[in-house]
Amino acid sequence: MSARKMGDRRANRRMSMASLGKVDTNVKRQNRRGSVASTSSDELNKLVSLQRKSTKDDEARAMEKEQSLAWKILTNSQVHTLMGLEVEEVEKSLSEMLTVPSYTTDLKEATLLDYYTSAFWWAKEEGFDAQQISGFFTVVSTLMANVKDNMTAAENLAELRKMMVGVGTNVDEANGGLDFLTLKQAKLISSFLETTLFQHYSLYHFLHHGEREEQIVCTDLCVETLPPAAMPYPAPLDEGVDEAAYLKHIAPPPQEMKEEEVGDEKIDEKVVEIAGDPQNDKEVEGDETKDVLAGVTVEEVQTVFDKVAKEMFAGLQDEIALKLKEREADIITRINRIHRIAET
Repeated sequence: MSARKMGDRRANRRMSMASLGKVDTNVKRQNRRGSVASTSSDELNKLVSLQRKSTKDDEARAMEKEQSLAWKILTNSQVHTLMGLEVEEVEKSLSEMLTVPSYTTDLKEATLLDYYTSAFWWAKEEGFDAQQISGFFTVVSTLMANVKDNMTAAENLAELRKMMVGVGTNVDEANGGLDFLTLKQAKLISSFLETTLFQHYSLYHFLHHGEREEQIVCTDLCVETLPPAAMPYPAPLDEGVDEAAYLKHIAPPPQEMKEEEVGDEKIDEKVVEIAGDPQNDKEVEGDETKDVLAGVTVEEVQTVFDKVAKEMFAGLQDEIALKLKEREADIITRINRIHRIAET
């Protein structure tokens, strides 16, 4: 009986452990399903919002007339989004919508983005609705595209008049696409374009068609090193100097370099003693003469010649390197000019 009881207890323990394991796995599965469900719900919300925006844009386009200039550049959802932003946010959003990514470094893109941002903000402050802002923005971008196409100011002004036909009337036949504007708004748009675009027409034309010379700017960095670690200048503390700076500027030269310098000094002294001693010129006995360089080896003579050659040609090498740099800069400028001419 005791053995049976022990077996029953073990079986009960195994059953309880198995049930606990099943509960843990079920909890883990539920957590995983919850995380997957949360991520999928976020993606679904994004897709639903995008679909709603696209349907609203399609409905707004369907309600417009065939020749209408609304929703050509900016859609209904984009205009409503921009109307709720500040000026800096409008500029950033327009750079993404109009594909102007380099406006922080490119002068041309920065000027165009400033032109479009000021036009949108002006229309918003004048109380235009979304449809009127979109049509006005189409006019602004069309006129700037005409400037890029090398159209004169008179021709561009004629294009503006064509787009303004039918404003304030109910006639559908003679309609330039801005019939949703009032006469007051048309006058405001004309005065705005006169003071912004047409008054500075030559500058915008030069922006698109003028060639700007590219300059290569070079900078020189002057680094002052520490004085030699000798009195009255004591060596700085090791704790306050990086190891790389210490080894490069402060640490004494290795022993091999010192031995080479001492060897060069000894060779120079030998040459001076042999060549500059006046007794060697007088000691001539019969037909036998003493060799001046008898005590100097070939390696020592070669070392002296190398040292003298380095001292003589060091300035010449620097001068040649400077001329080569100037020639390289000149060639690069010419190549850039050729590329710009080929692009235009």
